[in-house]
Amino acid sequence: MRKLSLLLLILVALKVNAQEGIKFNQTKTWKETTEAATKTGKLIFVDCYTDWCGPCKWMDQNAFTDAKVAEFYNKNFINAKIDMEKGEGIELRKKYSVQSFPTFLFINGNGDVVHKTGSRMPIEEFLEEGKKAANPTKNLSYLNKKYEEGARDLPFLLNYYLVLNKSDRSGAEKIGKDITSGISVQELNTELGWKVIKTLARSESDKLGAYFMANQTAYNSWSKQEERDQLKDRLITSTLYGLMRGNNEQAFMDKLAYFKKSDKIDRKKQGVMLEADYYLGAGRTEDYVKLTSAALKNELKDEADKLSFLARRASGGRAGADQVSPAILQQAYLMAKRAVELEPEEYGNQSTFASVCLAMKKKPEALAAAKKTRSLADAETSKIQKLAQELLDKVEAL
Repeated sequence: MRKLSLLLLILVALKVNAQEGIKFNQTKTWKETTEAATKTGKLIFVDCYTDWCGPCKWMDQNAFTDAKVAEFYNKNFINAKIDMEKGEGIELRKKYSVQSFPTFLFINGNGDVVHKTGSRMPIEEFLEEGKKAANPTKNLSYLNKKYEEGARDLPFLLNYYLVLNKSDRSGAEKIGKDITSGISVQELNTELGWKVIKTLARSESDKLGAYFMANQTAYNSWSKQEERDQLKDRLITSTLYGLMRGNNEQAFMDKLAYFKKSDKIDRKKQGVMLEADYYLGAGRTEDYVKLTSAALKNELKDEADKLSFLARRASGGRAGADQVSPAILQQAYLMAKRAVELEPEEYGNQSTFASVCLAMKKKPEALAAAKKTRSLADAETSKIQKLAQELLDKVEAL
């Protein structure tokens, strides 16, 4: 009984810790925060956010409340959550060139950025970023210094690319090009070579992608079949989009057979998505309707997100529904309606269905979906709430 009580107490303590999460803003001003960092020798972790940022809210509700994350960040950093559009955040945004949200800064007591990352990321990845920041031989500042001093060995460059890619895409792209142009065939035939290919291959025709496609079995020892399949699918998809843009139908259909004739259902679904995109762009209305009608009964019948995506594309997007043929718009309606039936509590599904119904002047259905959209938006950012209200206003004015 005593052991059971003790276990319950531990579980409750863990739960409380998880609920508390990272302890933010225990100092009142930025000056006080930097002074605390100087006094303690700790880095300052700054969550740069805005109130309209959806990924910021996701990190708030998931990563920041995780028990392991909270324990590490509370122990190693002075944590500050600062709205970049209010108060001191306005100047700090300029000072540290914060361009996107969320951005995560790790700053020393002198006000220098030691590590920088950002965007919504899985909990374990966010924890790992904190560990890199706290490690004086793994953070971005250290890697920048090593690069400036001339470090160019492949393991260093790949690690530098992976860290830099989360804060400076253009800088990372340059490093990526250096890695791709400099890597030898001997290096490609190693575990590190696999990591480079997995990270930097973009198409079947680039150096890394072409080498992988010609030597796939060479990487069996260093990767899982699933990883190799995902890379192959990504490279072939990239090729197909290139053929789509070039309006090369025969080559497109020949390459599409990789997906269409596969015995794997996920590949078949990807084949439908690509073929639908091709027919839509080529103005092949009859083929588009035939394909998506079949997919609604087969491959995509339970795929709410894919159906909603196709419906948004088919209904005109930024081009406007007035430029869409009635037959295509009708398909958008059927796909959007099915998506709502599958996942009625998903904001994107309801929003898409409301927009399609609005374009078709189906006011009763549009109004019900728009009201639901507005209700679901209350859990989202202020920007999304504004868009949902604008949609509802348009429907009510119909």
